[in-house]
Order: sequence, then structure tokens, then C-alpha cells
Amino acid sequence: MKITRIPFTTREAWLAARAQDVTASTVASLVGAHPFMSAYELHALKTGRISELAEETGPIRRGRLLEPVAIELMREQKPEWRIQSNRDYFRDPAARLGATPDTIVECPHFGLGTVQVKSVERSIFSRNWREVDTGEVELPVGYALQVITEAHLLGAKWAAVGALVVSHDVTLEIIEVPIHAGVIDTLRRAVAEFWATVAAGGVPEPDWKRDASLAARLQGDTGQTIDLSSDNALPELLDERDATKARMKADDERCKAIDAEIRAKVGFAAGATLPGWKISLKTQETKAYEVAARVTRPIRITRIKQKDLAA
Repeated sequence: MKITRIPFTTREAWLAARAQDVTASTVASLVGAHPFMSAYELHALKTGRISELAEETGPIRRGRLLEPVAIELMREQKPEWRIQSNRDYFRDPAARLGATPDTIVECPHFGLGTVQVKSVERSIFSRNWREVDTGEVELPVGYALQVITEAHLLGAKWAAVGALVVSHDVTLEIIEVPIHAGVIDTLRRAVAEFWATVAAGGVPEPDWKRDASLAARLQGDTGQTIDLSSDNALPELLDERDATKARMKADDERCKAIDAEIRAKVGFAAGATLPGWKISLKTQETKAYEVAARVTRPIRITRIKQKDLAA
């Protein structure tokens, strides 16, 4: 396994380099353990159906600004460690797997290691990072897989996640993550299978509840119409959709009728009260605004009547 280390000075160059790889920050999606991304979304990203934002999001900016704070706290808690902040990209070109570890750490007892920094608000830390019954810190699996991948590509002997817990103060929880060879083998197989699927023109099975909004914004179409006559499940789905839409329309119409009756009872008053309820009908003004241009693929389904099928 040959690892290439690539230094970068701009975010744009870094994004361009990692576009060709599955990265440590997304590899958990291939085993269903990523907190935000699915394998279907990763496929859309790596095949150009959606693009990675070049500009910083709020969470990314927060992480970038607070990372030096976490590293300073780390130095206070672990004065024996030699901690270096890292911006270089490490990649396995053959596997098309890459990572940008936050830190490169030399420990006098355990040797080369890395600590991945995560900033998290205290209530979220308590809810998502602690075991309910014991209150002990329990690292989310996706973050563990990220730092294990980073350690693997760095050639590190140990790994940890540094959770910078932010509230009226800041504290740092350093959580050790064991590097199991079996976990690394599983991740490398998942990455190999992912790239084989991409090369064969396949698509990972979507989680339609999770991926519904993504499917609506995928870019591009072939311009062709395909025949799905042999799909036995699709007619049932279309019937269910048709019935659901009809119920939604009836419910919407009923809600509008109820609203009209409420308005008539309140009249021109700004509001009304009654036991268990409060009604507000205050006048409000909506400012004019412009909608930015966008490209979508809206779904439109029409039931074909039997007489049209026979024609």
C-alpha cells in the first residue's frame, strides 16, 4: 500500500484532490454508519450528479475556527504529546481512499497517532455522545470509523477523537478509538465495492426516507423514456401514491374550509381565546423577494384511463 501525502494551501485545491476518492469523513456512509450521508448520496457526489459546496457551511466554519482552541486544550491536558496541526491530504491512489487528519501527534509511550477534532454543543453531546443508562461517553460510530481511516492512511499506531464541548465554557473530551485490523479490512472492501459499482454504472440501494430530498435534486436526465412494464411492484406504488395524494387533497380542502369558518367567527379581531386554545389573526406584511434560479426534476404522474390504453 503506497500512500501519497499532498500539501495544499487553498480549500479549492483540497476539494479538487479529494473529489477522486472516498474520504475518511464519508467512508462510514458505505456501511450505513454516517450520521448525515448515505451511500446513495456519496454515489451522487462522486459521479457528479451533485456537487460538493466550495464555500464553507456554518458547521465547517465553526470547526475550522474552534480547532486551534481544541488543540490548545489538548496541549494543556497532554503536555507530553508533540501535537502538529495538519492540512496535508493523505491518499491511497490504488484504493482511491483519502483523508485529511486534523492532527499528527507523537506520544512518548505509544508513538505516532492522530486526534480528530469535533466541536459539539453541550446538550447535543449529552444526548448523542453519552450512554443513556451509565452516562459514560459513547463515541458515534461514524466518527470512530473516520479517525480509524485517518490513522490507517497516516500509518499511526493509535487514534482518538477530541470532542470540544461548547457551552458557557469549553471542555475537551479525548476519546480513545481502538484501531482494529478487521474494521480497516471491512472499510477497504466497502470502498472497493463502491468504486466497482461506479465503474459498472450501478447505483447503491437508496434509503428512500432518508434520500427523498436528494433524489429530487439530482441533476441531469438522458432525454429517453424507459419501459417499466416488467416492474411488478411499481403499479402498487403508483396506486398507493394516487390514493395518498387524493387523501392529501381532501384533507387540504377540509383544512381550508375549517380555516374559513374560524375566520368568520373571529371576524376582524386580531385574535381570540377559548379554553385550551388561542387563535391569532394579526395582520402581517411579507416583503418582496427574488427566487434564485435552480434546476430540479419534478415528478409528475398521470393515470392513463383504460380507453386511452386501448387507443
